[in-house]
Amino acid sequence: MKIRDIINLFEEEFASLMERFEVNDLSLDKVEDSTIGALNNPGVYVFWKDDKVIKVGRHLRFARKRALQHIKDNTGGKMKKLKGDPDAHLLLFNVKNFHDRHWVAALEIFLELRLKDEIEIRAHRL
Repeated sequence: MKIRDIINLFEEEFASLMERFEVNDLSLDKVEDSTIGALNNPGVYVFWKDDKVIKVGRHLRFARKRALQHIKDNTGGKMKKLKGDPDAHLLLFNVKNFHDRHWVAALEIFLELRLKDEIEIRAHRL
């Protein structure tokens, strides 16, 4: 699964809502220092490396911050090794407006269901 494939899934299913989201693909060696756009807004995060989806999650306030906590906490016993890895990516789908955060939950559920066979570390929230 390529990053573009994940973005295409989003664009096809959420076409009428795309203007509410900002999509960013950041390598994990640059994600902490990035100041672009709405990275700290509510959003869905997708960890990706070597054509594999490692983890999908969401946070209804601070998506980038929550995503990076998975590395610190070594979620699934696999996440810590991604810290600073230029080949690992964090794909963020952030809402531009805090009041649109309900769409974040919908997008996370959609991606969890569509990528269920691809995800290495499942949230088991569904």
